[in-house]
Amino acid sequence: MRTFWGLMRAYWFSDRWKEAWTLTIVIAALTTLLSKAGVWLALMIGELTYSINYYHDAANTAPLRTLLTDAGLVVVLFVLKDAGLVGARSLVSKTLHRKWRGWLNSQFNQALLDGNHSHFHAQHGSAGSGGPAPDNIDQRIQESIKGMTGGAIGLAMGVLGVAT
Repeated sequence: MRTFWGLMRAYWFSDRWKEAWTLTIVIAALTTLLSKAGVWLALMIGELTYSINYYHDAANTAPLRTLLTDAGLVVVLFVLKDAGLVGARSLVSKTLHRKWRGWLNSQFNQALLDGNHSHFHAQHGSAGSGGPAPDNIDQRIQESIKGMTGGAIGLAMGVLGVAT
């Protein structure tokens, strides 16, 4: 975890790799399905528009049934997409975010609070230093981890959504 990319992929190659890859694959599948559902919704809205435009056409033998069926399918697809798929993906991505952040936090705590306790002494000042203690290093690391992990997961989901 000495470089940016090493830090970004450390969780996926750690002892918790099964958890990391399972959540990642589920997010990728939900993102792909969400992308496809957006296409299906757009096609269904096109069908609804067609049924509205040709409502009074002589070739349309059941205009009301066609219109109501298309409208119902648009509503069903919209609800399934926005409530079902977006909600499920959000839940899984938040779970990945929380677990990745917790793992990174434990790794930093192990490194900062090792047997030498150098972090503890630096934060509270040594007996002979006489100077003020530095600010809370842990809190800055926590905030950086939270922002980095959430941003990376969101960026990956966005790129995959565009690609699919």
